[in-house]
Order: sequence, then structure tokens, then C-alpha cells
Amino acid sequence: MSNSLRDQLVKAGLATSAQASKAQRQVESEKHAQRRGGGKKKNKNPEQSEDSRAQGSAAASKSRAQQELAKKRAADKARGDAANKKQAERSLRAEMRQLIVANDQRAKTSNENDVPYNFVHNKKIKKIYVPKPQLEQLSKGTLVIVNNDGNYHLVSQEVAQKIRERDPRRIIAAHDDKPPEPGSDDEFYAKFEVPDDLDW
Repeated sequence: MSNSLRDQLVKAGLATSAQASKAQRQVESEKHAQRRGGGKKKNKNPEQSEDSRAQGSAAASKSRAQQELAKKRAADKARGDAANKKQAERSLRAEMRQLIVANDQRAKTSNENDVPYNFVHNKKIKKIYVPKPQLEQLSKGTLVIVNNDGNYHLVSQEVAQKIRERDPRRIIAAHDDKPPEPGSDDEFYAKFEVPDDLDW
């Protein structure tokens, strides 16, 4: 398109100067492409190529947005699961604490007639003082020592079983009247009577 024709179209009002400049650039780029590419045909409708590029760009951005959304949902789910787990642990601890304190049979006040009872907790020997009847119950296994966040309590076997079902780590000392396993050291020593008044 020559300058004079372009000027005439703009003056006649058939095209704006921007449209005329765009048409001229398009003609020049087509000539340039033909010279460089040995006469390769260029897409005659540049609006179609712009549309396809725009659609490809939109599809790519939509795909990125979906990936980001999936990542965000996965992170939110992980945070939610962690929060639910912590809440469940807190709830279990509160339930255990309530169960232990409500069924605690340990004497609230110490007495000079109390006797020591030794047991092992975390590979350390611990000692609590209990009345003689409770010492006998501990030895027979009718009373069980449980851990309530560092405090030791005495509960019945039934309550200890409920605690064991929820959190077996809280059971510290439980003497069950199970027969010793064949071939174990317990089987050998089972034939020897242990005096009731033995303190260690």
C-alpha cells in the first residue's frame, strides 16, 4: 500500500491512521517473510494466529491455576489433618486424666504406717508409699499403678483395662496372675515362694 493511497483512505474517512499503519506493517512483513522463506505462505489471517495464541495462553494459565489450587488444597488438607490429630490427642489425654483421677484409690494423706512399694518406670526404680492393704493388692494384681502425666495413681484392674485399651503406655506396674511361659526364667522361679514382707 503506497503512502498516497494510505493518505487518501485516511482523508476519505474509510480507515483510521492506526488501521492504515497496521495494514502497511502487515504488507511489509509478508514481503519480508517471502524474501526470507523462499516464498513460504504466511498465515493470511493474523487474527486467527493471535486467537490461537491467546487460547493457548489462556489454557496454560488455567492449567497453572488448577495446579496451584490442587497444591493449596493438599496443603490445607495436611494442615487440617495435623490439627485434627492434635485435637484428638488432647481429647484423649483429657479423657485419660478424668478416668484416672475419678477412679484413683491411692490414699490422699500419708500415714506413718505406710510402706514403700518399688516399681520400674522408664528404666528407673521409683518408690511410692501405700498402706499395707494396698501393698497386698498391688502384689496380687488387683490394683495397678498408672501414670497420669508424671503422677502415679492406683486403679482397679477394670479401670486399668480401659486405660490399656486407649493408651497402654500409661500402665506402669500391673501384676497379672498369668502362668509363666514354658522355658522362661519366670517358670523356673515360680516354684520358689516369695515372702510377703520382702522389701527391696
